[in-house]
Amino acid sequence: MRISILLSGVVIIGIGMLYLVYALSDPTAPFLDSQYSPTALFTIAMGVANVYFGVATAKGGGVTIASNSQDPIRMVVDRGVIGSTVYVLAFSSTKLVLKRLTSGSVTVLSVIVFALAGLFIAFLIGAAVGGITAFSLQEFLTQKRRNAVQKTNLLEASGKGDMEFVYNDLERVQLTRARLRLHLKDGILGIVISRRYPGKMLPVLEKIVPSSKLAEAT
Repeated sequence: MRISILLSGVVIIGIGMLYLVYALSDPTAPFLDSQYSPTALFTIAMGVANVYFGVATAKGGGVTIASNSQDPIRMVVDRGVIGSTVYVLAFSSTKLVLKRLTSGSVTVLSVIVFALAGLFIAFLIGAAVGGITAFSLQEFLTQKRRNAVQKTNLLEASGKGDMEFVYNDLERVQLTRARLRLHLKDGILGIVISRRYPGKMLPVLEKIVPSSKLAEAT
């Protein structure tokens, strides 16, 4: 359950109910003809959708560390973001594999579509509610994709958009408060992670990444 999504749904339903009261008490027009009706119906529907997404979307697994040192997967990080594309990060003793969960272009497109639909139906408040719902939908779909990916070989970069980095091929690996930076021969790839993760990740990285390539966390 994602509490933040659930709470946003409850708030949106509350706003919809307020508009519903306005529509029902509008003396100038029947309910369906009231200027408040489209906003009321749209926001309540989107609020219910957000509540469903909040209940159906499992909480992320965070950082999972293998209990057995012989396990080929030494650590899994449930969410890393490059640009607007989300990945699962799988670390072995020799390489890091990024398994793509969602495409950045799809995320942006869904927000635009939902926001425009909301704007057309319920003006500015509809655009805001539509945008919020699009993000909630993306979290729901991302978690479903994450569940599917974790049933596959996480150390195989076989899917579209997956990436693989062998530690010995990297110039340096740097862990900061909210990023994992991979220093490549032709640039730096920054992966945004939760601020809660570095403390758990660093002890594992110290064991699997050559000390000459691991930069001190800042």
